Amino acid sequence: MSQKNNPKIIALGLMSGTSLDGIDVAFIKSDGTSVERLYQPFHLAYSPQEKQQLTKGLEQAKKEMKPTHNNDFINQLEELVTVLHVKAVRSALEINALQTHDIDIIGFHGQTLLHKPDQGWSWQIGSGKNLSNQLNMSVVNDFRRYDVEHGGQGAPLVPIYHQALLKNLSCDYPVAFVNIGGVANMTWIGGQFNDDILAFDTGPGNALIDDWVRSKSDLIYDKDGIFSAKGKVDQTLLKQWLDQDYFSMLPPKSLDRDQFDVSDIKSLNIEDGAATLCAFSAHTIKKAQNLCPKLPKTVFICGGGVHNPTIMNLLQSELSGEVASVNDLGLNGDFIEAEAFAYLAIRSLYDLPITFPGTTAISKPSSGGVFNSPD
Repeated sequence: MSQKNNPKIIALGLMSGTSLDGIDVAFIKSDGTSVERLYQPFHLAYSPQEKQQLTKGLEQAKKEMKPTHNNDFINQLEELVTVLHVKAVRSALEINALQTHDIDIIGFHGQTLLHKPDQGWSWQIGSGKNLSNQLNMSVVNDFRRYDVEHGGQGAPLVPIYHQALLKNLSCDYPVAFVNIGGVANMTWIGGQFNDDILAFDTGPGNALIDDWVRSKSDLIYDKDGIFSAKGKVDQTLLKQWLDQDYFSMLPPKSLDRDQFDVSDIKSLNIEDGAATLCAFSAHTIKKAQNLCPKLPKTVFICGGGVHNPTIMNLLQSELSGEVASVNDLGLNGDFIEAEAFAYLAIRSLYDLPITFPGTTAISKPSSGGVFNSPD
C-alpha cells in the first residue's frame, strides 16, 4: 500500500519495559505518518508477586543464554505475560467505553528477557497469537526480530515516533528525546526527514536504581528521589563505571538491561548508593549528548526517570541545552513508548520502515513486526 493512500486507523499500543513496573496502554490514530493521540491511557501495575516472577524470568534467561522453548518456567511466564496484557487491554477499553471493534490493530511489545544483537537475536516473551485469539483483535508483535537478523541492533525502536510527534510542533532543531526507562536511550533529531535521526541506548536508566532500592528497603523504587537526594556520590565508583568502553563507542548501539556490573556499590548505604547510580545514569546521558552530530538545543525527557528530581536536577546542570519534560509539549511522558508501539503497528501494517541506519545500524530502512489475526 503506498504511503500517500494509507487511511488513518486506530491503534492500541502496549509496553512493558525493563523497569518491570507494569503495562502501559495508549491509543493513537495514524496513517503511519501523522499522529493523533486519543482517549485516556491506562497503566496496569504488576503485583509484587508478578514482579518477582518476571525478575526470576530474567535470571532464568541469563542461564539459558539464548531464546528457548524448553524452559518450563519461562513458558509459564510467557502465558502469564500474555494474560496480564489481555487484562490491561480490557481495562483500557472499559475505562474509555470502547469495544474491541473500535480498535483496528494492537502493537504488542512483550517483555524483554535478554537483548543480544551481537548474536543476532533479542528475546521478548508474550504470545501475539494468543493475545489476538483471547481478545479477538488483530495484533502486531515481534518488532525487533527482522532488524537484528539483518545486522541491526534491534533497538531503540521509538525514534521514528519521536520524530512524528515533532512534526506537529514548532521547534528549533536539533532536539533530542531521552527516554529514561530501565535502560535510557536518546533520539537525536536534526530535522523532519528520516535520515535526520540518530538514536542509541545511552546507558542505565532506572533499572539499577530500582534494583538497589528494592535490595535495601521495602520500596520498589526511589520515589521522588527520597534516597538519592540525601546521598553523596561516590566519585571513585562513578569514574570507574564511566570509563567502560561502551560510552565512547559511536552510535547506533544498544544495551541489555543488566549489561553493567555495579556490584562494588554494595559497600555504600542506601542513600549514597542511590545518589551514585542516579549520577551514573545522568553522566552517561551527558556522554551520549557529546556523540551527537551537533549538540541538541533542547533535550526532552520522558519515561519513569522524569519523576526523579535527583536525575532531572543532574541533567539540568550537566547537559548543554535546555532540559525539559515532554509534558511541557502537552504530551504524556509516561505513555510515549506505548503510543510508539501503536504507531509502529500501523507502520508495520502499511509496510513502512520502522528502523533505519541511524537508529539501529541496519543497512537500509526496514519494516518489521509479525501480524497475528484471531482464529
